[in-house]
Amino acid sequence: MMWYLYVTLQAKNQSLLDVWTLLQQQISTIHGVELVLVVFLTPLNWAFEARKWQVLAQKIESITFWQSLKGVLAGLALGFFMPNNVGDAAGRVLSLQSRARLTGVGAALLSNGLQFYVSLLFGTLGWGYLLWQQPSLQKAWNWVLLGLLVATLLFGIWLVSKRQNVEKYLEQFGWFRWIEPYVDVIAHYRLSEIRRAFRWALGRYAVFTGQFVLLLYVFEVNLNTAQTLSSVFLVFFAKTLIPALNFLGDLGIREASSMYFFSFYAVSLSHIVATTLTLWCVNILLPVLVGIGWLMQMKWVGRNKEERNKE
Repeated sequence: MMWYLYVTLQAKNQSLLDVWTLLQQQISTIHGVELVLVVFLTPLNWAFEARKWQVLAQKIESITFWQSLKGVLAGLALGFFMPNNVGDAAGRVLSLQSRARLTGVGAALLSNGLQFYVSLLFGTLGWGYLLWQQPSLQKAWNWVLLGLLVATLLFGIWLVSKRQNVEKYLEQFGWFRWIEPYVDVIAHYRLSEIRRAFRWALGRYAVFTGQFVLLLYVFEVNLNTAQTLSSVFLVFFAKTLIPALNFLGDLGIREASSMYFFSFYAVSLSHIVATTLTLWCVNILLPVLVGIGWLMQMKWVGRNKEERNKE
C-alpha cells in the first residue's frame, strides 16, 4: 500500500515531501476552527462506539460507559499491532470481569458486524453513484459487483432475522462447531437491542464522515457534495473490506484507496494524502496512545481482588 502511494504520487509529479509541506502550511491558524472541531469530534466518535459496545456487552455483564470506553480503546490499541479485528475483539473481551467473558467474542463480532453493515450500506450508495457518473467504469463486472453489494445488504437483514438459529447452523458444520460457545450470545439479543446498537453505529459513521469532509475543506479539495460524500463512503468501505494485517491502524490502506477514488476528479493527490494522514493521526493515533495506558492496567488473567475477597 505504501509503495502504491509512493509510485502514484511520483506519476503525478508529486512526492511525500509535497504532502509534508502542505501539512505544515494548512495546519495553522488558516483553518484553526475547522481543525479544532475535527479534534473535538474524535472523543464523540469513540464515545458512540463505546455506547454501542455497552449496549451489546450487557448480555455478558453490566458495565458502565467508562468501562466500555476503556475496553474499546484498549481494543484499538491491541488492533494497532494485531491482525484485522482480532486485537479489537481481544481488548474488549479482556476488559470484562465476568467468568463468562469469552462469550464477549460474540458480542464483539456483532458490534463489528453492525459497523461493517453501515459501511457496506453507504459504500454501496457511493459505488452506485460512481458508476452512474463515470462511463469508463460502466463495465459488466462493475454492475455485477453493485448487484453483489445489494445482495449482501439483503443477506445481512436475513442473517439478523435468523440469529436465534445460529447454534443450529454451526452444528451442521463441524469445522465451525468449536466457536459455538463464543458466538451463541448473538442468538439472545432482542431485535430492539440490535436496533439500538445499529443507531449508535450510524451515529459514529456520521461523525467520522463529518471529520473527513471537514479535513477535505481544510486541505482545499473542492468537489460538489455528492462527489465528496460518495468518495468518502467508498474510502471507508475499502478500508473496511480490504483484508489487512492492520499494522499501525491500517496506515496506507485509507491513503491508497483515497488516491484511487478521488483520482476520478480533478484534485491534487498530495492534498488527499495530507487529508487522510491527518485523519489517521486524529482518529487512530491519539486514541491508541490513551488505549495503551488503559491496556497496561488490565488484568489479563483471573478476576480482580475484590471479587476473590467476596468469595
